[in-house]
Amino acid sequence: MTRFIDIHVHPPVEEFLNGAFAPYRQQLAEYFGRPLEVMTTVEIADYYRGLDGKAVILAWSAQTATGMPPFRNETVSQMVSEAPDVFLGFGSVDPHRGSAAVAAVHRAARDGLLGLKFHPSAQQFSPSDQEFLPIFEAAAEENLIVLSHTGFTGLGAGTPGGMGIRHRHAHPMQLDDIAATFPDLQIIMAHPSWPWQAEALAVARHKTNVWIDLSGWSPKYLSQELLDAVRGPLADRTLFGTDFPFITPEKWLRDWVTLGMPDDLSRQILHDNAARLLGL
Repeated sequence: MTRFIDIHVHPPVEEFLNGAFAPYRQQLAEYFGRPLEVMTTVEIADYYRGLDGKAVILAWSAQTATGMPPFRNETVSQMVSEAPDVFLGFGSVDPHRGSAAVAAVHRAARDGLLGLKFHPSAQQFSPSDQEFLPIFEAAAEENLIVLSHTGFTGLGAGTPGGMGIRHRHAHPMQLDDIAATFPDLQIIMAHPSWPWQAEALAVARHKTNVWIDLSGWSPKYLSQELLDAVRGPLADRTLFGTDFPFITPEKWLRDWVTLGMPDDLSRQILHDNAARLLGL
């Protein structure tokens, strides 16, 4: 039986680390305190197989904001086809491309991707702005899951000007508007949403089409407020994620054990909630 489903994986292949993420690679390696080495699709699949896990791998499209080429949906689809026992795929669209972005949403669904990844801070857009609503409308029509970064980001952290990243775009209330407008759209608020953790939990408790993932932070740093919600009202809508390669599953799971969560709750968060959301 699969031990876990990692809902938040950036596959460290050449096209991602030395393409879309090239400006951030060294900065993120220093921020997270670990080298970011290029891996092949086979190596990543074997790594997750060795841990009895599955990985939701994420595309990345922020060309308008960053000037860097996307980590393409087609590449993610190809990776999934090469290791369907391990990988599931989420696409990404550049929100500033208007009708082309909407068309890319529909194409992602046709290509078998299960969701869309957004990083409003890096993509420099506010999801609730009217001009971007057709993107989310198309996602709802295609029954695609939306996974969107919330709160603080390691991208640009510790540099003058933060490499142009603006946190205000990733306020969880941006997604409250989207969840209210599209009640059939399943939305994952990625990462603990510091410094707006209370707002994120309020959104998720209020709207049952909103989920949270715990990626990007070691469990030992999760706030008591967040842990209380995970143990209680959000136990059935909390998802395990790592933000690999920035945090490894081994490290995250090792730190999770120290929290003393009941085995049935751990199984729910590490696997069962994601399996239900993804329709596995």
